Amino acid sequence: MKAKVETVEKMNLYANELVKMIVKDGQSLQDEKLRIAFENVVRAMVDMTNIQLEREKDANDTLKTTLSRMKIAHNCINESVPSGMKVKNTGITSK
Repeated sequence: MKAKVETVEKMNLYANELVKMIVKDGQSLQDEKLRIAFENVVRAMVDMTNIQLEREKDANDTLKTTLSRMKIAHNCINESVPSGMKVKNTGITSK
């Protein structure tokens, strides 16, 4: 249960940082990077709703996959914003 909460907390941090980056400098985002990021966030949302609806047999593995999707989205957006706008060390670490 603790691992599940930690994974969801990390996903929440990624999501909040994505919002901040997009709001700060959404105009400079590259279209392809934005598409990849958006696709991964949407897939993460599908995963999370499947977990909540108990459609997943192994919620822990699905959470790990979902966290990876959020990290990919975060990296796509963070690479696209100007260096002065990038999120510095987030404190998010993978186990």
